This record gives sequence, structure tokens and C-alpha cells, in this order.
Amino acid sequence: MNRKSLLHPAACFFLLTVLAAFMSWVGTVYEWEGVKSLFSGEGLRWMLHYAGKLYVCSEVVPVVLVLFLGCGLFFHSGLWRICLKFFRHKASVSHKERHALFVSVSFFLVYFCALAVLAWGPWNLVRSVSGTLSGSSFEEGIWCLISLGIGLASVVYGFSSDTYVSDRDIVRGMAFLFARKASYFVTLYFVLLFFACLDYSGMARAAGVSDDVTEGLCWIVCILLLGRSG
Repeated sequence: MNRKSLLHPAACFFLLTVLAAFMSWVGTVYEWEGVKSLFSGEGLRWMLHYAGKLYVCSEVVPVVLVLFLGCGLFFHSGLWRICLKFFRHKASVSHKERHALFVSVSFFLVYFCALAVLAWGPWNLVRSVSGTLSGSSFEEGIWCLISLGIGLASVVYGFSSDTYVSDRDIVRGMAFLFARKASYFVTLYFVLLFFACLDYSGMARAAGVSDDVTEGLCWIVCILLLGRSG
């Protein structure tokens, strides 16, 4: 089947949102337990209030934005390409690339060890008041720490391999995925809107799907669509 004949994921989730809204109206007509209509006055007010700040309210968007910064450097610096070449024994790797990769991986290991000491060491700097990582600032900022580690290791590789020569290259690297995956954020908006409508209307709960499962599905869809959007 011709790929161009298929609906774009953003269009698919827009139609699913319309379907969810219609089914929520049907649910209220037949008095399904816990279902609220999106076509009611309250539903329309919720839609107008929530749709305008969907990105701000979502837990997915901050994670995506932070990871795009570090992972953008990973791809832009060429670190991902040299990693593939290194593990493909038939591909040739130059001495400079091999040295840059060694320096980058060494830096990342030192960074990882530093995080481990920070998390489980004797200093209670980032743990919660109970002394655990659950609910701590470390847990809340884990995605920032992961992105920072990937980004710094990529910058080290970039300068070691002469791919980067100035701070402008770093900025371009951080913006790399935003430029390559711009349509992803359009799709992401409609994905989040669809799941938000499911949550507000109570359609998923009425079908026997728990909130945790719905949230998990939302995360899975958002991750899978990264490979689809160009």
C-alpha cells in the first residue's frame, strides 16, 4: 500500500478524539456509569480551558523536550554513527574516531559513577527526607540527568573528533532533533488531546481500563511515534 495514501498519525488521533467525544455523548444518553459528555456545556468549557495549555499540563512534554536536547547532541555530533561502526566489525574506524569514542565513553562512565555516589553515597543531598530515592529530587530530575550525561558525552566526542569547534556547534546539536522531528510535536499534541479526552470523559474507566493502564498506553504511543515522525 502506498504510504502517502495512509492518514498521518496526527490526523488519526484527531479523528479518534472526535470519536471519543461522540461516544462520550452516547454514553451520557444511555447513562453509562461515570461517563461525562464532551458535548455538554461543562465539557466544552473544559475543552476550551485545557486545549490551550495542553503542553503545559502534560507530564510527557517536559521529558521529551529535555531528552531532545541531549539526544540531539548524540546524533548531531556523530557519536551514534561511530557507535554503530564500532560494533560492526566490518566497518572501518579511524584512530581519531576510536580515541574520541574512548574519551567519550570514559567520561560517561565517570559521570554515571558520580551519579551513583550522589544517589547512594553518604551525603543525603538529593534523597528524600526519609533517606530514599522515592519522591526525591533525584527521582524527579532523572530525565534531566540522563539527558545531561548523553549530551556531555556527545560534546566530549564532538570536540575530541574535531566535529565540534565552537559553542555554536553545541547549540546546533541541541536543536538538531527539534528540526528533524518537528512534525512529531504536532502529532504529540493530538495524542495528548485524545488521552486527555478519554480521561475527562471517563470512557476508558467505563470500559474497565484503569488510569494507570491508560497513562502507560499514552507513554508507549508517544515513544513509538518518535520513529514515525520525520
